[in-house]
Amino acid sequence: MKQLRIDTGLITGIVMGEKGNEVNVYRGIPYASPPVGDLRWKAPSPPAAWKGVRKCTEFSRMAPQNPMFAMMYGGASIVSSDDCLYLNVMVPANRGAKNLPVMVWFHGGMYALGSANDLLVNNHRLPQQGVVLVTVNHRLDIVGLMVHPLLSKESENGVSGNYMFLDMIASLKWVQRNIGAFGGDPGNVTIFGESGGGAKVSTLMASPLAKDLFHRVICESGTATATTWWNGRPLADLEAMGQKIFEKAGVTTLEEARALPYEKFYAANAEVARETGSQWGIVDCAVDDWFLKEMPLAAFRAGKINAVPFICVANQGELQSLFPMLVPGYVEMLKGLEKAGVSGYACIFNRVPNTWHAEGLADAPHGMELLYVFGDYDNITGWWDTTFRVAGMMGGASLKMKDPGLNETDKYISEAMMKMWAQFAATGKPGVKGLVSWPVYNTTDDRYLYVDKTLEIKAGFSLVGQKK
Repeated sequence: MKQLRIDTGLITGIVMGEKGNEVNVYRGIPYASPPVGDLRWKAPSPPAAWKGVRKCTEFSRMAPQNPMFAMMYGGASIVSSDDCLYLNVMVPANRGAKNLPVMVWFHGGMYALGSANDLLVNNHRLPQQGVVLVTVNHRLDIVGLMVHPLLSKESENGVSGNYMFLDMIASLKWVQRNIGAFGGDPGNVTIFGESGGGAKVSTLMASPLAKDLFHRVICESGTATATTWWNGRPLADLEAMGQKIFEKAGVTTLEEARALPYEKFYAANAEVARETGSQWGIVDCAVDDWFLKEMPLAAFRAGKINAVPFICVANQGELQSLFPMLVPGYVEMLKGLEKAGVSGYACIFNRVPNTWHAEGLADAPHGMELLYVFGDYDNITGWWDTTFRVAGMMGGASLKMKDPGLNETDKYISEAMMKMWAQFAATGKPGVKGLVSWPVYNTTDDRYLYVDKTLEIKAGFSLVGQKK
C-alpha cells in the first residue's frame, strides 16, 4: 500500500474488500493529543507529530464506557482508555481517488457508550460507493461532559463540559486539514450518526463553533430537537450537579479530580443522579453561550443553525415505544431548514428480513437500518448476531431463529440505501436516477420515502407513529 503524508507524519494501512473493488483502510489515526492527566476535561489539543511511518492497521482503544450500559458492548471484555481520540479512514482503492465526497460517522450509544471501531460501520461496502468514510472515537459520558465551576474558571471561555462535542469539532478540523491526502474533498463533508449519534450531529447543526466544517447532515433514529433526551441544559444547572459529583467522589481540587480513576466519577455521577432524580446525571450538553447559544430546538425554531441539506430517518418499530417523540423532533428540524430555504428529506425505514418477520417482528426496531446503510446484506460483520439479541426485545417479538433469512430483497434495499447516501453526500440530493425520485420535504405535502421491500413515496410524515 502507498504511504500517505498527513500533517503529523507518514502513515500506512491495510487493504480490504472484494477483488477489483478494494478499499484502503487506515485505523487508529490520532486527531488530537491524548486527554489524560492535566488534559482531562480540557478542550482537545493538536496531536504530536512522529518520525518514520506510523502503521495505522489496528483500531485504537474505545472511550471509557458507562458501566450501567457497557454490558451491551461486551461488559468486562471491553478494552477502553482515556487515550481515545483516534479516527479511522476508508477510501476506494481503484477509483483514482480525488475530490471524493467525505462521510464522517459519529456513533450512537446515547452519550454514554459506543465506539467508532465496530466492524459494521467499518465495513468496506459504503466506501465502495465512491465516498471517503471517516469513523470517529471521542470522549463519552462523565469523561466527555463533566461540568464544574472550577473547570469553568480555568477555561479561557469561562465554560466547562461539551468536551465530547469539542472532540468532534477537532476531528472535523482534522478532516479539513488532511482528507485531501486520502482523495477526499474537504469542501464536501457529510456528518451522520444514529441514535445518540443523530443527536450529536443535530447538536453540531446548532453550534456556531461547527460553522463551515460540514456541508450535509444525516440523522438516523436520533435528534436533539425532540422533547425527551439530549436537549441540552443550562451551564449553571450542570455546574451545580458537578459540585455534588466532586463531593461524592471525595475531591475538592482539579488536581485531585484529574488524578482519580474515571470509574470513581461514574459511580459518583450515578449516585447524584439517583438523589436528584436526574436520568443519568451529567450526560448532556451544556448551553454555555459559547458552544451552544441556546438549546438545539430553540436554535432550529429561531433559524440560528448551520443550515445544510439534510436527511432524517426513523425506523417504524421504534416509534411505537422507544422514540415516539422522534418524528415530531425531525419535523421541527425540517421546518427550520424549510424557513432557511435549504432542502430536507424525510424517511421511514421498515425492512425486516423474512424469517424474523414471520416470527413476529412486524416492524423494523431501533438500529435495524444500520445493517443496510453499511452494506451487511450477507452477514459478514457479525452484527446480525448482535441484532438478534436485541431486535426481538425492542420489537416485541420472541425470535427463535438466529439467521434472519437475508435474501435478494435485503441486498437490493441495502445497495439502494448506500447509493442514496453516497449520492446525497456527493450532491446534496438523495434521489438516484432509475431508483427513486425522493422529493424535498415541505410542510404542505408532508412527503417522505418509505423503505420496506420497495422504495415508495408517501404523504403524512408528520403523522407517522403518532397516536390517533
